[in-house]
Amino acid sequence: MRVLIKHRIEYVALRALSGLFCVLPYRVALAVGAGLAWIAFYILRFRVEEAMRRIQLVLGPECSGRQARRIAWISLRNLFFNGVEILRFPVMHRKWVETYVDIQCWGFIRERSAGQTGAILAVPHMGNWDLAGVGVSLLGVPIFFMARRQKNPLTDAYLNRLRGVTGVETVLTDDSGALRKAVRNLKVGKVWALLPDVRARETGIEVGFLGGMAALATGMDAFARRAHVPIVPACAYRYGWTKHRWVTFDPVLPDHSVDKETDQRRIMEEVMTRFDAQIRSHPEQYFWYNKRWILDPLDPPVGKK
Repeated sequence: MRVLIKHRIEYVALRALSGLFCVLPYRVALAVGAGLAWIAFYILRFRVEEAMRRIQLVLGPECSGRQARRIAWISLRNLFFNGVEILRFPVMHRKWVETYVDIQCWGFIRERSAGQTGAILAVPHMGNWDLAGVGVSLLGVPIFFMARRQKNPLTDAYLNRLRGVTGVETVLTDDSGALRKAVRNLKVGKVWALLPDVRARETGIEVGFLGGMAALATGMDAFARRAHVPIVPACAYRYGWTKHRWVTFDPVLPDHSVDKETDQRRIMEEVMTRFDAQIRSHPEQYFWYNKRWILDPLDPPVGKK
């Protein structure tokens, strides 16, 4: 991929921010992030109106404009906090996780890994979702992500290296043999952490979610059946600025006694129903700013409108 001048500028800026946040005390680094979030929310108005529209659409008329604004503000601030924490990965270690993250719920994942049988960890865009992989990885559980290659090859490689220093493996979806590698990883006891609450680009499974029909990309359902592993839904919550808590739910198991399409739809519906309830209960924890909103219609096929 061609490296442009803007790519180099973005890369240098990202490295500089990471260096700054790594030397600053944790709370001070978060304070910088909060200041940047304030500018984005109150000065630049970064997708604020759209986020508020989505919030009120999902929560209904009982959610006032003032409540929607508060939810939108905390959601955006948390996004900046997440960015700070990602750039601090080089100085993140097991002791940090044990200090700031409630890890009592990870027994099932640890047991699966110890028994050399993998699992799929399904996490929505709540709290600091990246800690689902990084936190568990720092506790000794082999975690891998699958990710699309970003437009900037320099920042893409750098962010993957940041995750790598915590022990997380990143499998790029456009690499040759990526799908086979994912199945192989699951079969040898690794845990695949993924974000299923993303709108499919062209084809997918439609399931009820947040009061509408969400077209979701197939993936975790098919891989669970192929690798014979469970899906563990989990949600992250940020309390205040620095405390994180994870909640895991009962595993969703593939059922090979029914046909593939029926089972895949059941899996997606069970996972997304759990997420729906948590988002409605803790809407400020959810990321409402995604450019590709989960309830938007599918993209038209290439060449068609």
